[in-house]
Amino acid sequence: MELALPDADPATLETVFQGVLAREAVSSTAIGDGLAVPHGRTNVIDGIHMAAGIAEGVEDYLAPDGVPVRLCVLVVTTEAEAGVHLKALGRLARIMRNHPLRDALFGAADAAAFAAVLARSETP
Repeated sequence: MELALPDADPATLETVFQGVLAREAVSSTAIGDGLAVPHGRTNVIDGIHMAAGIAEGVEDYLAPDGVPVRLCVLVVTTEAEAGVHLKALGRLARIMRNHPLRDALFGAADAAAFAAVLARSETP
């Protein structure tokens, strides 16, 4: 949570975390091909906030395709921004269906390289 909301106070972080956990309890956000997109909506934040990370050795976080999660992307938005929320989730799914982009994200050595892959995914 701290990566997505670096300036948030502990109470805000906890509220966002509980919202994401509640969404995860509905159904797993591990969507396949090694990707999980834990997400939630809450009114204790403004706008959209995201953070990403490579997950190593999380054997109990399996997607429906049985592939262990290797990449987690957290997406949190306000309740009012359902459209933005859905667009972000859809875009992430499209990126992950592009095997060269997905492999480049998995292989990114650092945050700058990861961001460069995402930027490259936006070019026609």
